[in-house]
Amino acid sequence: MSLRNGSFLTAFVSSARLVGVAGAGLIAGYDLGLSHSVIPALVNSSLPAERLAEAWNQVFNSGARFVIPVIVGSTVAFLEAAYRASIRPTQVQTIFGLTNGKQLVLAAFATFAALPYSAISITPVIYRLKGVNNDVETFKSKGEVAVVDGNAVRRDVEAWGKKNAVRAGLFAASFVLGLTAV
Repeated sequence: MSLRNGSFLTAFVSSARLVGVAGAGLIAGYDLGLSHSVIPALVNSSLPAERLAEAWNQVFNSGARFVIPVIVGSTVAFLEAAYRASIRPTQVQTIFGLTNGKQLVLAAFATFAALPYSAISITPVIYRLKGVNNDVETFKSKGEVAVVDGNAVRRDVEAWGKKNAVRAGLFAASFVLGLTAV
């Protein structure tokens, strides 16, 4: 392989695209799994509201550590692959009729769009549920029982699951866009 015939460039575009696709696919599957199996199971369980808030908090914390770094990494990888694809001498059309560079930019946008969507739509629900969980922990540490509005907690956990499903749709779109950018 020599740099003259573009083999290294082609390999780099494929590697960067692979990182973006893998990250988007990972988070799409994770969010979809939470939204369609874990959260409904929690909401439909007979857990009291304070236990539901604690269970949700454990689920939330397990993903919070890796979601943002994967979003940023996938976005950067898609943008790098888009740049490299756009400077190729030959532009290839994808199945969506776009050049692969433009399609990879769209994949990056769909991945990154999850951050402002989460900040605007999901964060208020997270703060409410975190507040309930903090109250439960505070009362527990004092040996007391917290009084929690069970309907509000169930409604918020269910809302969080639905909003995560929308976010999973953004990641699924970026996964498909990245995967089909030949």
